[in-house]
Order: sequence, then structure tokens, then C-alpha cells
Amino acid sequence: MSWDVSIIKLSKRFGSVAEIPGSKGPLYLGGRTSVHAAVSRVFPGTDWTDPAWGTWDGPHGSIEFNLGEADDVDSFMLHVRAGPEVAPMIVALCISNDREGLDCSTGQFLEKSFDPAAGFRGWRDYVNQIQTK
Repeated sequence: MSWDVSIIKLSKRFGSVAEIPGSKGPLYLGGRTSVHAAVSRVFPGTDWTDPAWGTWDGPHGSIEFNLGEADDVDSFMLHVRAGPEVAPMIVALCISNDREGLDCSTGQFLEKSFDPAAGFRGWRDYVNQIQTK
């Protein structure tokens, strides 16, 4: 299990997911190589041996970056198995590249949140709850 965050770019900044019209899809983020470079600037040492799946191992855990098989990237998913300390790094990835980080557990944009790690804590509490049953 992981805390999942989708990285996207939209045509304008929306306050919440509910504001996004159904006809608005994510915009082009760049070619796979440029996305690798953007991720690696914030998460140095990310292993891109498999160009579709980058893996970063850091002092607080790991993140898998699922770019998919296409060379042109319009979104990618982060599968986070790390502590809340990585939330500011994910926000930095979004802000420095003019992207949005959608917390799949809360439906909130991380870079607009007062507490970007809230979704992580909710996910961790859920995991702890089901592991004790």
C-alpha cells in the first residue's frame, strides 16, 4: 500500500478538484527525459533504470514515480512509502515545475494545502488500523 499523489498541470489554477470541469484534462508535462530531470532535481538519486518507473530511496522511505509507457507525459503518479517529511519535497516538485499535486486520499492539491502531509497521516492511520485487525 502507498499514499498516492497524482502530478498534473491544468489550464488554470483551480481551488479544488470539484471546480475542474469534466472537459478539462491534464496538459502536456513534457517528454519523459525532461520529467526525469525535473523529478531528479528534487529527488536526487532517483533510479530511472526502468524509464516508466523511477524509484527514489531516501532517509525517510521511498517513492515510486509511475510515468507510464508513453514518451509524452501528461501526468504521473507518486506511490509514497515514506514519512511525512517528503510532503514538502513533493510540494517543491510541484511549485518549481508549475504543476499540481493531487492527494488521491483527500482530493486536495498539496501545494495549496495548509497541511500537505494531512493525507499521508490519514493513509498511515488507515494502514495502522487494518494491520492491527
